[in-house]
Amino acid sequence: MDVYLVPIAADRFESYYEAPDDDEPVESAEGLGFFGRLRVRFQTQLKEAERVRHQAAPEEAKTFLGRMQKRSLRWLAERIGEQRLLWHLRKADSATLHVDADMNLREAEGVMRAAMKRDADRHLRLLVVHFLGLIASAPVAFVPGPNVLGYLFTFTVVGHFLAWRGARRGLNEVEWQVEPNTALTDLRGAFVLGAEDRHRVIHDVAHRLHMPKLARFVEQMATTSA
Repeated sequence: MDVYLVPIAADRFESYYEAPDDDEPVESAEGLGFFGRLRVRFQTQLKEAERVRHQAAPEEAKTFLGRMQKRSLRWLAERIGEQRLLWHLRKADSATLHVDADMNLREAEGVMRAAMKRDADRHLRLLVVHFLGLIASAPVAFVPGPNVLGYLFTFTVVGHFLAWRGARRGLNEVEWQVEPNTALTDLRGAFVLGAEDRHRVIHDVAHRLHMPKLARFVEQMATTSA
């Protein structure tokens, strides 16, 4: 498993992992308990969110609840990219952390571990909050039409749970190897350039690393952290 400590500013970094879209089959909910059914709903929503993300021109729903569900799917699609690294770490035994070649390797691993510890704490807090929201949204399930609240809370509860487990495993069980990467050095240098040149370098690095989704991730995170 290859993880990249990606610069999002001259002195700020985010861990990044680019994987193929989830192609695991959705299991049957028959005979499963409460949490098993939540997992199946999560798998279904994940596939639907991925489908919407890849639509060039998504069809607009005709009803208000339908439009809300479509918007929630687009929001979920953005969350998928943010949490996919932690979801995949749940099943990893070893991983390689690629870092800016100018960084001290031990310090770079420390940056990654500190961020992962923050992620573990944050996802645990959000898991509790969103689970309470899922319980509170239960009465809405009896209202005709799409249960948008239940739809969102199901995804976020399972997503935060999987992310928390992945972060804990990444901290305590995954064996990490740290390697310098000159493409990430070039990416870090892009943040002293003007907007047009920075955009060009970010996309060039994404092409060199064969990660087509990286450029969008970096530009979004750079805007958020500015």
